[in-house]
Amino acid sequence: MQRRRLLIILEGNRRVAACKILLQPYKYLSPLRAKELSKYERINDKIRCYIAPTRRDADALIYNKHTGIPLQKWDKVSQDAFLVNLLQSEKSSVEEVANKLSVSASEIRKALRRYAIHQYCIKLFQTEPYELEQIQEQSFPITNFERFYDDDRGLNFLGLSFGSNGEILKRLPEEEFNRRFKFIVNQILSQELTSRTFNNDKDKEEYFSSICTYNKDKFDLDIQPLESSDLSGYNGTESKDMIQCDAKEKEREEPDASIKGKRTRRKSGLFADYNWGDTGVKKIDALFKSLQELNIKKHTDMVGIVLRCYVDMLIYEFLKRKKQIGEVNKEDANNTANANDKKYNDLKQYIKSAYTLSDTEINDEELRRYTRFTNKIVSNKIPELGNMIAYIIHHPELLENDTRLIQVLEKFKKSYTNFVDLTACNMFVHNQYFSAEVKTLEDSANCLAPVLNAMYLIIKNDQ
Repeated sequence: MQRRRLLIILEGNRRVAACKILLQPYKYLSPLRAKELSKYERINDKIRCYIAPTRRDADALIYNKHTGIPLQKWDKVSQDAFLVNLLQSEKSSVEEVANKLSVSASEIRKALRRYAIHQYCIKLFQTEPYELEQIQEQSFPITNFERFYDDDRGLNFLGLSFGSNGEILKRLPEEEFNRRFKFIVNQILSQELTSRTFNNDKDKEEYFSSICTYNKDKFDLDIQPLESSDLSGYNGTESKDMIQCDAKEKEREEPDASIKGKRTRRKSGLFADYNWGDTGVKKIDALFKSLQELNIKKHTDMVGIVLRCYVDMLIYEFLKRKKQIGEVNKEDANNTANANDKKYNDLKQYIKSAYTLSDTEINDEELRRYTRFTNKIVSNKIPELGNMIAYIIHHPELLENDTRLIQVLEKFKKSYTNFVDLTACNMFVHNQYFSAEVKTLEDSANCLAPVLNAMYLIIKNDQ
């Protein structure tokens, strides 16, 4: 990182130190050790590095380097500690750090929960040095613990809840809470609780059944965890604030039982102010109704999945009415063909160089067939959502050249900000651990609304 006239090393200190020793061994080592190193070939005194203009940029670079496709991937314990340190040192909010690192706020909150759990493990095992040593290892499988409390049965067994910033809230008397907590930690250390033994629904059912067979010297299952409304008895004022919030939420969501008449479902979901339920396409209209009626605060992930399906089907129907599905497939095929040609030419060039062959000695048709770098256009193929969005972006006339709508689609296709984009929507469907903040999902849906409204009107008017 650049600071005035100095370059401050934030990442790779040990590697830089090792290089300095290899370049000047007599300066840093004893004569005997230096002589031993001097027999090796001298290394280059230039080191390739990234120079970040600010500490903020450096933090983002370091985090992404160790969590994406890294030189050395950090384990979860290290990742979580880095995020907590970042939050504390900069006194930033969860949303600010998420925006800075281009990750979702829910991912940061999950990290805060894991960090709190890991620190509590360390606290509980202070008098047991052998177990403590294993827990303090960066390779401690904290994700196995996360897998356990992500299941509601695991959460209730532990008598555990979390505050908005990952803080542990106990729903059991402290002694019983600690006994159950230590039991799960010991199960993880002994590899009784792993990703293999606690994987699918059958595994989980068997595991929870086995817990019931333990004697009361381990824990007492007759002691039931409190509901959230009673948390103040164990956790102090912080829980009271949460309870008041929950009570207001409940009061707002539940209709007065004394009001008689026909019961109607509240619009507690997305797009409450829109009436897009009459396109004439039954499945699209049903999905829109579900988006309006699903309670986004209770069923955030389900709303995300339905939104992904709705956007996909609405855009497909929009392009179908514009008679553009075949054109989308052609453009996709052309892009694939260009990519295949590049790969094929690179491969062909390698074969020519490695085996000293001429062009005439290589049968292009046969080689393409064997490598499957062939180019075929499938006219009746259902295009992927990403390809449909890309096509509309490349042909803005489909949306009457409305720059604002095109910009929204570009943001949805790939966003580097705190936004539920196409990748996030796909994660709702394919990644059981992915979630999003309610406000983020609502804001993203409201941002998409003008585009969806324009498409709805075209479909509606084409009936």
